[in-house]
Amino acid sequence: MRETNTGNRGWSRRRAAVLAAIGVVVAGCDWAPLTRSGEEVLVARPEQVQPCRRIGETSAKTKYMVAGVNRDPVTVSQELQNLARNAAAEMKGDTIVPIGEPWWGEQRFTVYRCQP
Repeated sequence: MRETNTGNRGWSRRRAAVLAAIGVVVAGCDWAPLTRSGEEVLVARPEQVQPCRRIGETSAKTKYMVAGVNRDPVTVSQELQNLARNAAAEMKGDTIVPIGEPWWGEQRFTVYRCQP
C-alpha cells in the first residue's frame, strides 16, 4: 500500500483560497473618496474645454494590484479620477481632462477653469 502525504497540499489549497477571497474583496474597495469640493469638478473630453482656461496638470496614483490580484480596472480608473478631481479643486479648477489611459495605477490629467 502506498502512503501519500496530502496534509501540505490541503493547506496550500486552503491558503490559496483564502488569499484569493481576500484579493477579490479588496479589489473592489474604493480607497479614494471624493471630497466635497472634488464633487464639483467635472471630467470632460478635450473638445469640451476649448473655451476654458488651462490651469495646469495633476497626476493621480492608486493601487492597481493587491495581494497579487489585479483590481477591477473600472474601480482603479474611478479612483484615479476622484484623486484628480480632488487635486483640481485644490488648484481652483472645475474641470479635468484625462491625458492618456491609466497605466500601472497612474494617470495624468489637465486641469481647467471653465466657470468664471
